[in-house]
Amino acid sequence: MRRLAQGLCVLAVLASGAARSQGTVPPWAQERAQRWSTYRTDARGQRIWQAVPFARMTQAEQWDQFMQHLKQGGESRRVALAFLGQQTVSVWAEEALKTRDPEVALALYRLGYRQPGADPFAYLGSPDRVERPWTHGLGLHLDRTGWRFQWIPSPALFTQSGTAGLPKGLGQAAQPGVLIHLKQLRPGLEKLVALSGGGSPDPRGVLQALAQGSRAGFAVRHLEPWLKQASPALEPLANREAWVLHYGTTRDGAGGIQGTLVFIPGDLPARTQLMMALLRLNPLSAGARTRVEKWTGPGASTEVQQLRGSGGVFHLIQMAEGTWISDREAPLRALLFPGPVPTLGERQEWTRVALSAMAADTELSFWLAPRIGADATFENQALRRRLANSQQGTWPNPFVAKAAPRTGAMAVALGAGPTEKLVEAILRVDDARDLPTPQYPVFTNGGQALTPEQRKGIKDADVRAEEALRQRTALRQDAAALQACLDLRGAALLWNGWVSAPPLGPKEKASLVELAKLRREDPWRAMQLQQEGKVSAFGGFGEPGMAPSLALAIPVQPARRVQAENLLKKVLPRLFQGQNQKQALGAAELHRILTAQAFRPAWTLVADTLVLGTDEAAVKAVAAGLLGQAPTLADTDSRAWARMEVDGARASAELENLLLAFLRSRTGSGWWIGEAGSQDESAAELAMSLGPFLGALKALGPVRLEWNWTAGGLEGRPR
Repeated sequence: MRRLAQGLCVLAVLASGAARSQGTVPPWAQERAQRWSTYRTDARGQRIWQAVPFARMTQAEQWDQFMQHLKQGGESRRVALAFLGQQTVSVWAEEALKTRDPEVALALYRLGYRQPGADPFAYLGSPDRVERPWTHGLGLHLDRTGWRFQWIPSPALFTQSGTAGLPKGLGQAAQPGVLIHLKQLRPGLEKLVALSGGGSPDPRGVLQALAQGSRAGFAVRHLEPWLKQASPALEPLANREAWVLHYGTTRDGAGGIQGTLVFIPGDLPARTQLMMALLRLNPLSAGARTRVEKWTGPGASTEVQQLRGSGGVFHLIQMAEGTWISDREAPLRALLFPGPVPTLGERQEWTRVALSAMAADTELSFWLAPRIGADATFENQALRRRLANSQQGTWPNPFVAKAAPRTGAMAVALGAGPTEKLVEAILRVDDARDLPTPQYPVFTNGGQALTPEQRKGIKDADVRAEEALRQRTALRQDAAALQACLDLRGAALLWNGWVSAPPLGPKEKASLVELAKLRREDPWRAMQLQQEGKVSAFGGFGEPGMAPSLALAIPVQPARRVQAENLLKKVLPRLFQGQNQKQALGAAELHRILTAQAFRPAWTLVADTLVLGTDEAAVKAVAAGLLGQAPTLADTDSRAWARMEVDGARASAELENLLLAFLRSRTGSGWWIGEAGSQDESAAELAMSLGPFLGALKALGPVRLEWNWTAGGLEGRPR
């Protein structure tokens, strides 16, 4: 009777929720739910092979569909959440949270759900754990005094919260891959084109690709003619504020949206409206052409103006908040007829941080947003920290600046506070899965049907599996003990380009030929072999012999110096295969693991500072700074949390090589940039997303930057 009463209560809740949901479930969710179907069973328990559509399902069957699609993820999950949002939250929240999906937790928070217990918002996750990925966005801002850089990390590293918000109307657009704010439309576009290589006489390189318009969409490909030859219809918009939302190439999870939207807040100028009216009256007039077309979507229809000019066809619609212009239909349709793709309004915490970096004198802002593969993790943790009023303190550490020599392409010295959390996250072991152990097949009856030799083979495999587990456990214990010896209240980093690769032998050259063949026949298998290290020619990141010359310096607790040294001698040879070598380095010793590849890890302990590097040259450069034999960042006074010295031209070129190698070596979608099918597409994708950052870095030349934590994350200013 108790179960019957509970079942009746659930049905009553479903019935009342269904009655309420008729006019509140978004049209796109209702449309997609009509594609769902189920099967019933007869009185004998046998399936009736006749599909039952969603509209003819019982309330209990619809409920089962919601729960099933909630576990599938992607578009199905968002459809299920749209329907469940009209039900009593407490009925389905516990079951939904079993999916451990950030979007589910965010939806429950917006529905006002409070979990039973002392911590009602525990389902949002930990407020202090630094989750991967650590980077959630990059920003580039042009002020009157010059360029300013912005890094949006995990909310666990934030030191304060901002109050910035999106302008009214912008939140209904789908989340873009690139977001740009122009204080004035035409001058801002001219700066953007010039920054990305538009004024360069050199036709080569990825910076020029943006100006050529391969992937830049509306901002360059279609409006560049307008920058050179004024259009009478668009000329009054030249000095208006504008937002540019770029969606890049088509990617999974992006709803098939490709193109660029421009949002101009406020009413259109009277001259533009008059010009369009005259064009409609006289379609044979010279210049642009315009027409009105009716678009229909889920639950609505609207009229859109199409303006054909020298740069292509612009789709334009005027709304109460402002005017939208798009170079393709998909972005504007996603705005007018919302679907399952997350909108900017659903990423309020991220936009609050991003827009907090804009100042009153900022002429141009360019943000790279993690649209591809991004979820609500950032939103949940930012909300959790705000609810708990959690703040991360920061302190400069001038002493660690001695470990940042000014002799490379880039040197950085970080202060205390967020550094501790970040280094701990880098050293943290997240994959706690058990190693596979051999099992007897079922048909062998516990091994009784096997020959003695076969049973011995399985027992030997058991012994090897146990030994591998023992070695892994011991290695993790030693790594944890080594981490306990470190003083994480500061760190220094040196990057000096790339290590020269050893010449390829016949075996390595043959492996490259086989890899090229496999990439054409089975790209996924080729990527898997490369990631597993089974391509002998690859000695580094993504191309043969490409390994960075990188060194990281972290202070060691003085009382644990000897323990740290012994642990390093024990741990590193077990991590890397090669010949262990050492040599004198002043009063210290330099240890190196000689491999057959360009990556040759090295380390030393100098003045209670551990220096780890990918090659001995980088380690020696840091050691020279610690020993007073080379200029370092400590030579200049600074009260900033972090200081950096960078050779802009060199660092830009080296980063371009790194990112191109990364793109060309992948066939799966990435966090930001995603899949690239050819070298030309790789260059174009890089230009669209990171071209402005590389261009600004190149234009700076040799420069010192000071980094401080603000409401916009970590901001760097040239000094």
